[in-house]
Amino acid sequence: MRKFFLRSYFQKRVLRGIVDIPYVEIVLTTKCTLRCEHCCNLMQYFTPKAQYVGTLENIIESLEQLCSKVSSINRLRLIGGEPFLFKDLPQLLDYIESQKKILTYDILSNGSIDIKEPILQRMKKSKKIRKVSISDYSHVPNIRLKQESIFKNLKKYRIPFSFLKGGTWHRLERIHKRGRSKEQIIANYLSCRASCVSLIGGGGGKIAPKGAMFVCAAASSLSVLKGLEEFEGDYIDLTNETDRFLEFYAQDFYKSCDYCQDYSKPSEKILAAIQTREVLRIG
Repeated sequence: MRKFFLRSYFQKRVLRGIVDIPYVEIVLTTKCTLRCEHCCNLMQYFTPKAQYVGTLENIIESLEQLCSKVSSINRLRLIGGEPFLFKDLPQLLDYIESQKKILTYDILSNGSIDIKEPILQRMKKSKKIRKVSISDYSHVPNIRLKQESIFKNLKKYRIPFSFLKGGTWHRLERIHKRGRSKEQIIANYLSCRASCVSLIGGGGGKIAPKGAMFVCAAASSLSVLKGLEEFEGDYIDLTNETDRFLEFYAQDFYKSCDYCQDYSKPSEKILAAIQTREVLRIG
């Protein structure tokens, strides 16, 4: 009954042109302390000199644009790269806490960086934090993790957290444009069914200077690596009117899905977070 009521409630809101975003990831930086060969967010394709690094100003500007077009954001996830590399994270958390339309947030980390005192203080006082999620890469040789000290501090400050165990990923094929038909691209999207809408700030970009939203983090990374011109129609320019938000959530065709492997076929399971020194190139 509760599920039926909520579905009916939100359907009526959509019919009235109201946008309630259930979940959105915001990329703070593509810089990472690791270089995982099969990272599904495509961090392994960024060269050290060609990273996306958000600024506090452009990220807040993007969130301001987003909040001006929607009624609520139920869950905001802060990701990277490694989000704890973002130097202005304490100030960003203050901003998120002040925004009525942002209901909750969480942070996803690879567990390689100690969380600094100002960030711990903000999270301790927060009424909106869901949790800090720490990936378990303890099986990976030759990488330094800070899991014990991170968990100690999170417990000390009574900040909710989860430890993402598992140890396996699906092998990610090399990213390249595959030349599929529109029907094949739609079929690949429907097989993947990504539900991780990703926001990346503008920072002076020519096409979307206030930021843009993509169907997933891989798509937002592709926009930086290949340029937005390649993906016209795939994303929401955050200066668009509310109708574009409703249209975006209803569409089933995204050009970026032509770069991914065929998700209708089973993929090989591999150890999570296998490291590479190579900077991969998009075909």
